[in-house]
Amino acid sequence: MIPLHLAQTFVMAERTFTDPDGTEWQVWSVVPGEHSEWPEHARKHLPDAMAEGWLCFESAGEKRRLHPLPPGWDERGDDELRALCTQAVRVDRAKSAA
Repeated sequence: MIPLHLAQTFVMAERTFTDPDGTEWQVWSVVPGEHSEWPEHARKHLPDAMAEGWLCFESAGEKRRLHPLPPGWDERGDDELRALCTQAVRVDRAKSAA
């Protein structure tokens, strides 16, 4: 766990955009161990392609992941985020960890 006096130095980027169908999506990055401690056994189950992180896209009815983590994703425009979302793979909410 991150010590309280250091917790304010960690900022997770999060963005919101609306797709052409009117669905609102939240998107954020997930990097194992960056914002919390990941147990070693959890890291062992990650595919190698996800070891450096991924983007998580979530709407009211769906969740998707995109890896590897695109550089500068949080500075891209909404059109680019929409394109990344279409590339992301849908995941089952019940089994997803991110």
